[in-house]
Amino acid sequence: MVRSVWWRHLGALVLVLTIGGPSIAWGQGALSKGSLVDYVRGREDLPNKDRRALEAAVRREFGGQALEEEARAVGKNTFVRSELQVAKAILSAAIFMQVDPKKAAKAAWEGWHDAQRYVPPPIAIHYQVLSLEGRRPRGRSIDLAFHFPDYYNEEIAPELVAYWEEALAAGQIPDDALTETREALDATRVKMRPLLLDKLRLLSRLARELTVANGARRAEILRDQAEVEGELTRAFSKVARRPEVLEAKRRPYDRLRIQLEDLGLPIGEEDKALDPDGAAPPPKLVPAPVEPPPPPVSPDGHAEVEPSGPPIPVIPPQPRPGDPRPVEDPIEGRSMAELIKAYAFRLAAEVTAWLGTPYRWGNATRGVGTDCSGFVRSVYLDAFALDLPRTSRDQYRSGMSVPLDGLRAGDLVFFDTRDVGQVSHVGVYAGEGRFAHASSSRGVVYDKLDASYFRHAYRGARRILAYP
Repeated sequence: MVRSVWWRHLGALVLVLTIGGPSIAWGQGALSKGSLVDYVRGREDLPNKDRRALEAAVRREFGGQALEEEARAVGKNTFVRSELQVAKAILSAAIFMQVDPKKAAKAAWEGWHDAQRYVPPPIAIHYQVLSLEGRRPRGRSIDLAFHFPDYYNEEIAPELVAYWEEALAAGQIPDDALTETREALDATRVKMRPLLLDKLRLLSRLARELTVANGARRAEILRDQAEVEGELTRAFSKVARRPEVLEAKRRPYDRLRIQLEDLGLPIGEEDKALDPDGAAPPPKLVPAPVEPPPPPVSPDGHAEVEPSGPPIPVIPPQPRPGDPRPVEDPIEGRSMAELIKAYAFRLAAEVTAWLGTPYRWGNATRGVGTDCSGFVRSVYLDAFALDLPRTSRDQYRSGMSVPLDGLRAGDLVFFDTRDVGQVSHVGVYAGEGRFAHASSSRGVVYDKLDASYFRHAYRGARRILAYP
């Protein structure tokens, strides 16, 4: 069987996916309108020289018009072809990664061509991003779709599952491809069970917080809850063995308990703290490091000779969902500047041990390899004893939103690297305009938040740590 042939049957299939915030419309213009040249010209974050070089490279790969936007009618609606959306997303990722213009344009061309043959858009994009990172899988992009369980990525698994489920429901997959598709889909659903459990924990945390929240924070929690529920409805209907797990009318904590029971897992202490019928949980104590931390890292990336602040700064206890009491700083009279310094010191101590760890998608092992969300999750767990969600999109639904001009050490900063309206990258703000993150091309590094490509991709920040 020639796999590229059966994907042509998906030509009439238009999918609208809403994952982690604003909707992604595979074929509905989630990115800016117009041709690829129009898109490049609209990237004002690029220096003129770089923008001209990228435009020239795009014209060489795609032709002079660089793919004027096409549209097709489906029912009463007109949709933009998803191939163009794929190409734009790949270009945006390449800009964020600071890839050579010729290499970026070639990747966009290959992704566009794959999408024309109806490789699923999430896979068409992901395959080229892996190529830009120097980690191109063996075989074709369509092989990556069928072997996705072997390359499993929690960030894009919900998108791919929703795509396949729509295709199957619409009868768009021919008989000779049904077996392979269903096998890959079933195996991916099994891989998604830990992610489902993580999302139920997130919903339970949000519900617990809602009991004591008010004002803007309450509205934010309700919005986050709606987004998670929407994702569960779209992509997790067959992941849960028991339908009660997906019933939005049930309390999230009850659904979490059902899923734990179904997986044969005990209810841990952290899960018990999410019980809305239980007493308000006490703040979480942050243990001091067993050994004195290494000195902080200066803005140029080198360790300072003399550490600033106390040798082992005392970190305040951290709030738990549902705790209405303010968490006080245990050091009487410590100023906000001193508290920020203490957090920055603890972060620097942890991040320093990770610097230079290469980027490895789906991993979180210091010195061996990590992706962005795995790095952030490990830092928070080791430095502050706080367990964050697994993906960058769900980490964006944790904590409280803070404005760019109000960032403090320890805040999480989020980026939309593909310019499609959803978070896809996360880092830890370290203070003084710097943040630490797992760069796909350079591994764990410090970068300046005001760099043009970071400013363009920046989508917001969340505060997880306890500040007065």
